[in-house]
Amino acid sequence: MKQLIAVLTVLALSIPSFGQNEGSFILHKVAPKETLYSLVKKYNTNFATVETLNPSLANGNSDIKVGQVVKFPKNAPVAPEKKTEVAATRPSTGTVHTVKPNETVFSISRMYNVDISNLVEANKITSNTIRVGEKLIVDGATIANIASTTHREEELRLKPAGKNMKETGIAEVINTPNKSSKYLALHRKAPIGSNIKITNEATGHTIVAKVIGNLNEKGPDENIMIKLSPYAYYQLRPKDARLRATVEYYLPDSHDELVSK
Repeated sequence: MKQLIAVLTVLALSIPSFGQNEGSFILHKVAPKETLYSLVKKYNTNFATVETLNPSLANGNSDIKVGQVVKFPKNAPVAPEKKTEVAATRPSTGTVHTVKPNETVFSISRMYNVDISNLVEANKITSNTIRVGEKLIVDGATIANIASTTHREEELRLKPAGKNMKETGIAEVINTPNKSSKYLALHRKAPIGSNIKITNEATGHTIVAKVIGNLNEKGPDENIMIKLSPYAYYQLRPKDARLRATVEYYLPDSHDELVSK
């Protein structure tokens, strides 16, 4: 019996540093030379989501140590250790979808059961409109590979400054044909020019966006908590044009003081 316990102990201590699935997230044991930045890229996620799963890394604290265990979202596809070069041409027939009338980015991602964030990254979709007849790459492995090598805007961070505010409500995509890869938001109370943190309650995915305007108290948006630019909204891995979310932001002590990047 003692020998069995000893063997099990040795096996437990020899667990490698790759991720291990547990619940809705992956546990990763930090290996030498790994940084939080490299792991965020490896697990195809962002700092905001990692900070939500690991409160000790919040507020810009990006220092991690060898042997430390860090949580990452389980449903984010892991980038390969050695990325193969993606062909410049479209994949062969069977991995390309031709858009039909009344189809949306949301319905197509559900149809092929692919990550909507990868779908828009691979096909360079930055608005919430797609054209009938447009051809989209829909193979899961292909779009995950392309997305992992795509250059993205520098990520915004939320820094404590003033009174901390948290709300829960409905998030909606801004209906606009404008193409932008920036993380932009409309909110009722957060100061214009400040940053606001948004979390999809269903998936745990989180982003930080720049507030560029305020929603009206009355009218078509009176029951909406926050509206996001299409590109920012897709990063929350939504299933539809609306989702239930929580937001966090700061009201400055002075109206002249804004939460900055």
